[in-house]
Amino acid sequence: MSLKEVFVGLESGFEARHPGVDLVFNFAGSQILAGQLAEGAPVDVFAAADERQMQRAIASGRISAADRFASNRLVVITPADASAISGVEDLTRPGLRLVLAGPSVPAGAYARTALQQLGIADAALANLVSNEENVRGVVGKVSAGEADAGIVYATDVTPAVAGRLKTLPLAVDVSPVYEVAVLKDSPQPALALAFVADLRGVEGQAALAKHGFLPP
Repeated sequence: MSLKEVFVGLESGFEARHPGVDLVFNFAGSQILAGQLAEGAPVDVFAAADERQMQRAIASGRISAADRFASNRLVVITPADASAISGVEDLTRPGLRLVLAGPSVPAGAYARTALQQLGIADAALANLVSNEENVRGVVGKVSAGEADAGIVYATDVTPAVAGRLKTLPLAVDVSPVYEVAVLKDSPQPALALAFVADLRGVEGQAALAKHGFLPP
């Protein structure tokens, strides 16, 4: 889900360079997409927000290897008009409503690792009120005031929601990484390889940087 704007932004240029091609995207949490791939969904290219989900895809036998193409960082978000959060330690305060992506979702797994590194996982997770299917669900809950705080990718604090949120950085050794791979059974391997090359090339990296992603 965190890659939606980047991929949609690359669509018209790719289609212009490949007349007759119509890119079709399936945006969902990486854990959902990896499951669909393992069940045989027709796919040419798979992009995942963490190595664990890419390894699931590789284990299905449909992918040989993957390449990194971007990274991200984690932030704590809270409603812009709220004063409940002034630092990460506030996530442990009894009664605070914390929302995260589910533990099988890359963003949720990264968030839990970060809390472990900070030494506050048990106390913070005691305040967990919701496990969302994807990171956009976390942003939605917090921006709507249904939770006091959440942990998301920095890139998910888009201009559309930035005015409703304030962010706090997480000083942890957790670097979300993104990987991409071409399916071995892709019926259009040349086009699939071309899309991956564009994503990892100058245009793709510029688009990723524009949306706040970091180099791989």
